[in-house]
Amino acid sequence: MPEPEGGREVPLRYLVVEAVNSILNPSLVEQPPSEAVYERRQPSSLSRYAFMAVAFLLGGMLLCFGELWVRYLGFSVAGFAAPVLYLIWMFRGDRYEGEPLPLVAYTFGWGALCAIFASVLNESVFIPLLGASGAAFVEEPLKIAGVSWLAMHKVYEAELNDHLDGMIYGAAVGAGFAGLENFAYIYAMVVNQEASTLSAIALRSASSLNHIAWSAVAGRSIGLAEVLRGYSKHTDVLPGLVVAIPLHFLWNIVSPIIALFILLPFNLFTVFRMVAAAQRDEQNWSYETRAPVE
Repeated sequence: MPEPEGGREVPLRYLVVEAVNSILNPSLVEQPPSEAVYERRQPSSLSRYAFMAVAFLLGGMLLCFGELWVRYLGFSVAGFAAPVLYLIWMFRGDRYEGEPLPLVAYTFGWGALCAIFASVLNESVFIPLLGASGAAFVEEPLKIAGVSWLAMHKVYEAELNDHLDGMIYGAAVGAGFAGLENFAYIYAMVVNQEASTLSAIALRSASSLNHIAWSAVAGRSIGLAEVLRGYSKHTDVLPGLVVAIPLHFLWNIVSPIIALFILLPFNLFTVFRMVAAAQRDEQNWSYETRAPVE
């Protein structure tokens, strides 16, 4: 990837163009990274974020479904199983600088909690105006807001210091959102006799991975800005959303056959390639010996 005009200023238009190009060809970062990516986080306890993660997750499930998710606990577990497994794969892909589990859990919990706000906005504003496809315009910004918060935090921004980190935290948000949404779909499909239990779980386990892919793509741009500039701005959410929202919107408007057999493989293959490119970048930056492992 050529050096952006303006050097470390990293113009927004450059990040937008790079995000769009990365869908088909995620390129390596050719210029040396900012020294900020090697900085260690200031010593601080993360225990409260582990508790907040649990509170966010339980709060999201209770506020959305009441006691229903406990009565149908099997559906709840099944709904979160595939997203969590995918997230574990992403997490393990960070070979040299593993992210703190409490912060990954926190963003996972935010993904579940923000589904409440997404549901309210969808039902009251976006779906009446744009139909079901309008959900993309509210869900993607709400999910990535959790990653942006972390990137802007005065202490914890040191944890999100490159584009692989951005994808991991993005995937965590997407996994939390997808798990909660899965319960709603699995329950409705089974109770309304639209599909057998196994069919409903299989379908949602496959299709829900899109939420993880879309959020990972959006998080990548936030981490890339950190690499190139050395710090984050609020506008760093925009390049990733320029890609994530259209991908989500397209999924909502095409036929189920095209969605499952063309768009889903494309989305997942895109993320695999982005992860592989980011891993090569970390190798080129000597992360094996210089990564700021906490």
